[in-house]
Amino acid sequence: MLMKRAVFPKMNDHSISPKENELKALSTFFTQSCIVGQWSPDPKTNSAWKSQYNQLCALCEHPEKCDYPDVYSGYTGALRCLAHHGGQVAFTKVIFVRKFFGLPVGTTPASESPENPDEFAYLCVDGSKVPIRGKPCTWAARPWQGLIGHQDVLAKLSPLREKIKQLADAGTSSKPDWFLNVLGLSEKIHHVADNIPIKPADYLKKANYTEVIERGHGPPEPVVRLCVTTYLALEKCRLMSVFAFSRDIRPKIDCVQEESEDACLKSVQDNGSDLAAVDDMRVASASKKYNLHPVFHEVYGAAKTPNYAVAVVRKDSSVNKIEDLRGKRSCHNSFGSFSGLAAPLFYLINKKLINSDQCVKNLGDFFSGGSCLPGVDKPENNPRGEDVSNMKKRCSGDGSALQCLQNNGDVAFVSSADLSKFDASQYELLCLNRESGGRDTFTNFATCNVAMAPSRTWLSAKDFLSDVSIAHAPLSLAELLDTRSDLFNIYGEFYKNNNVLFNNAAKGLVTTEKMDFEKFKSIHDVLNTCGVA
Repeated sequence: MLMKRAVFPKMNDHSISPKENELKALSTFFTQSCIVGQWSPDPKTNSAWKSQYNQLCALCEHPEKCDYPDVYSGYTGALRCLAHHGGQVAFTKVIFVRKFFGLPVGTTPASESPENPDEFAYLCVDGSKVPIRGKPCTWAARPWQGLIGHQDVLAKLSPLREKIKQLADAGTSSKPDWFLNVLGLSEKIHHVADNIPIKPADYLKKANYTEVIERGHGPPEPVVRLCVTTYLALEKCRLMSVFAFSRDIRPKIDCVQEESEDACLKSVQDNGSDLAAVDDMRVASASKKYNLHPVFHEVYGAAKTPNYAVAVVRKDSSVNKIEDLRGKRSCHNSFGSFSGLAAPLFYLINKKLINSDQCVKNLGDFFSGGSCLPGVDKPENNPRGEDVSNMKKRCSGDGSALQCLQNNGDVAFVSSADLSKFDASQYELLCLNRESGGRDTFTNFATCNVAMAPSRTWLSAKDFLSDVSIAHAPLSLAELLDTRSDLFNIYGEFYKNNNVLFNNAAKGLVTTEKMDFEKFKSIHDVLNTCGVA
């Protein structure tokens, strides 16, 4: 509503993100405010914005924090700020106004209140004012939740409406699970009130709500373009875009399809799209080849950390440091995986325990007791024709590192994501990242490991200023859906397909500031000399 007025600052500065445009405009228009919360899902950006636009926190109880809880935030807090903390206008809801001033609400009678409603008024869109005790003027109304049906049910609408009413009346008293979980009803909203069916768009327009949802900042509207390689990913991306837009997430997400991962990376390089995803060690090679840099990546598990390459040993093992592994039987995740090959290989080369001339052969010679690295004997994985027989001696059954370890292996090089498959009462982690070595429990994989693994990562060609805008929409979407996968599950199975756009195992998205991508580049360069990168 403010944007429609000529007095409100324009928000079409495309050198900053849409969210920052809003913050900048509000801080220019209002001298002081209290707008608490996470302005950006990226902590660094959130802190920078709250420092730059600190007048938007000036009327808060804790301006330096500017976050929930705050006595002057929220629907009641805004009225408290207006009445007692120097505020001159409060944006809130009618029901909270009536409660604040002790006025009757629906069937609830008036109550005692120290606040005097005659000292305040509703500010109307046309600039007029109406008394608090009278009928309020509103800027917009949030529509009631409703049941939506296809056009072909219209002929059956009356009996359907009656059946829903009967169910709602029956459920109001006992409130069974189906009342909320199936019908989506409550004791406050128990049947459809309108006698004539109405289209969803028209229903939203009745309350000025379409305008609220679809508001833009003026052409050209900024978008963040995600590049994908399959039709399924394109479909998921488009659904995700519609959902994010309806939830006030800006800039709008757009979707571009290319035939391959490399074509997507080239598209980002050539400004045909803004973001493309790669897995594992491809982060380093893609960054180098296409002059891109990582923007955000997936995190996993309840602690929401990246994956780590870890070394697992039996609790009764005598192994405590890397030198103790010489001549032992090693078990690995498959050839080409970071945890199974790249991390232990780089570690041994970096420690000068093996040479980089014949990497895989030398790996097998170090673990001379016979090992299992699934896929090592495939011709495409051994173009130099190295003798890799030592790395196949322990492979049997399903070829997994767990089975190899159970069949008298001494150490298993796996991902921290695999640890749930191991019995924590029988196995421990070997802390190769610690100078002193030692062992630790599975829960401490973030501090006891071989190396941090690169997660599925989204790369961009833009500089950091644009990264704030590019990352804002996907990160905000992930933050919103963190506890509401019922609204849209961005990580789950999609049309019975796994790992579409994001890995099923992912639990969130975070900016890549804490990821040591230079380390990954070093690993890639070393493995490239081995011919296995």
